Amino acid sequence: SYNAGISWSPREDRFVFMSNGGEGNYDLYAGDMGGKAVTRLTEHKEKDGQPDWSPASNAVVFVSGRSGKGDLYIIDSVTRVLTRLTQGGKEYLYPQWSPDGKRIAFMHGNNENHDIAVINDVARPTESVKVITAWEHDDIRPVWSPDGRKIAFYSNANPAGDARIWSIMVVAADGSDPVAGDGLAAKAVAVDVVPDVERGPAWMPDSSRIVYVKNDRQEYHPIYVVNVSNRTSRLFRTDTKMNHDVVCSSDGTIAFRAQVDQWDQIFVAKMKE
Repeated sequence: SYNAGISWSPREDRFVFMSNGGEGNYDLYAGDMGGKAVTRLTEHKEKDGQPDWSPASNAVVFVSGRSGKGDLYIIDSVTRVLTRLTQGGKEYLYPQWSPDGKRIAFMHGNNENHDIAVINDVARPTESVKVITAWEHDDIRPVWSPDGRKIAFYSNANPAGDARIWSIMVVAADGSDPVAGDGLAAKAVAVDVVPDVERGPAWMPDSSRIVYVKNDRQEYHPIYVVNVSNRTSRLFRTDTKMNHDVVCSSDGTIAFRAQVDQWDQIFVAKMKE
């Protein structure tokens, strides 16, 4: 089986993930820490994936190809009641619940031009959508700050105009910041980063800093920490090489992958304040 995209329940005793179940058909499954057999949440001939479990309820938001290119749905992990949030026309990808479980950030678009938006009321998904970005650059993997006030994402907008150079942008989650132009470009807090397209930018629990990997092959992709308010970055010394896939826990512990003898290993580290 191919299994990916784990998201934890509010009590962290259950988790949801995408799996082909050994049959080639991708659906959502739920498991627990007790070692019991996993249960299947969805069953459709089209692919279901990218689940995110609400931090406040049994609701799991996910992407499904059952209605076209990719739409957002919510499924109740207990009753299996399904609710469609978006109505096609473009790809809707990587939804993520806000920390209070009331809003959903996501990326949408086609090919190499995705934008960021937020559903502010899942009961009125179409009417409550707030545009966060709307320009020609590719914006991907939005992640809420732990306090729910900001959203960080990767964008290939940069002063050099090179679509291969990625930046980390941080904007107000309520949509009050500019959605395009120089005003949005000024929201970059770090430039020339290695994007983690599976998880998005790694917020620290204080909502004021983000851990990221610098795109610097001469220094073997070192890890940095940027202060969002003043945009100053500091090197986080790990003595590891070719770092990537950085995440941060609620107590500030940092986990990441790094290359050791041509193989990836997982490391954890605690930052000295």
